[in-house]
Amino acid sequence: MGQAVICQNRRTKTAYMVEQTGVNLYSLEELAFFLYHNICLVDQGFFDERLCRWLEQELGCGDLAKRIRKGTASGGNLTNLVISVVGASDLYDSRELTELGEQMKAIGSMQEQERLKLRADELLDNGNDWAAMEEYRHILRMHQNLKLGVSFYGAVWNNLGVCFARQFLFERAKDCFEHALEYTPDEEIRKQAELAEKLMYGPALLSGTIKNEDQPQRQLLSWEQEYRTRRRQ
Repeated sequence: MGQAVICQNRRTKTAYMVEQTGVNLYSLEELAFFLYHNICLVDQGFFDERLCRWLEQELGCGDLAKRIRKGTASGGNLTNLVISVVGASDLYDSRELTELGEQMKAIGSMQEQERLKLRADELLDNGNDWAAMEEYRHILRMHQNLKLGVSFYGAVWNNLGVCFARQFLFERAKDCFEHALEYTPDEEIRKQAELAEKLMYGPALLSGTIKNEDQPQRQLLSWEQEYRTRRRQ
């Protein structure tokens, strides 16, 4: 697929919503920016008829939509599809497009579980905790890949625990952190497991069922804030 500068600076009132993240896009430039910075979330299914109709009808990018349709119909390379759209915006120069292509090539050479984790991590970073959960669970349902080592699976369990913690599902978070410890005996993960266990008893602390002299409500809020800001591995 060739590159072209089209539809530059045109915005539409009808947004294109990226279902994976809930992000609304209003121009070709915004679409290109999203693709460039969230490449792990993109697969062949991203370039569907809904996207083509939006480009065609809302932005007047008929030529680009036509090339996407032609590329997907012929089983075109994902990298070519991405570069075609990103290059059409004129936001990125040839060096940046080459680097993007190399990044996609590197991702393509990874093990399937590694690619899924990159996708899950991107979703987690974007605050889409439930979608990230499903990706991490998908990895854990797959046959364990010995090439990836125990630290990989420890990180997957840890990040799944972070997802549950962000949703205040602390019992499930604790279980995940304990599984992570089986793969990676890490002091930080151990602290997370202990913190999750304390948060499980939050209502009891507030009601006074469990003795705690250090202002239990303030302590509970502090724990919750720490979890909400907990970074993934």
